[in-house]
Amino acid sequence: MQYWLDSNVFIEAKRRYYRFKVVPAFWNWLDEAAENGNIVSSTEVFEELKGQGDDLSDWVANRKESALFVPPSVDAQDIYADITEFVVRNYEAAFATEFLDKADPWLIAQAKAAEADDVVVTQEVWAPPDAKKVKIPNICDQFGVPYRNTFEAMEDLGAVLE
Repeated sequence: MQYWLDSNVFIEAKRRYYRFKVVPAFWNWLDEAAENGNIVSSTEVFEELKGQGDDLSDWVANRKESALFVPPSVDAQDIYADITEFVVRNYEAAFATEFLDKADPWLIAQAKAAEADDVVVTQEVWAPPDAKKVKIPNICDQFGVPYRNTFEAMEDLGAVLE
């Protein structure tokens, strides 16, 4: 089982909880967890994060060829098509487009394609059925993909930041 990290895991860590200069142990833990095969992310997430011109972009760029960023498999591409169809059918066009233009559906598709009870890690929270905005937890539920927030995933993986 692997934990698939959403863009907002990296962004929130950089902005709030685990700033590079304050808690470098978090970023070291990410490297170790990726090397051990416990966490991964999509190359689509890499694409979202790489061009921001900040320290997170630099950190991500230095990991382009690492085990952290995985390209979508053929199975993930098929699941992505199913996710796209579901989102387009069930959400207003503007909200569907916003969701589908990001790495989010790819991340869910890649976790689903792994068929090993892989988990999506996101800071997003489940939204009620009448919500207009498409949320990762809702799509995960629809496609049978478990999800956790950053802190839950770290606890699951026994992370200790020293």
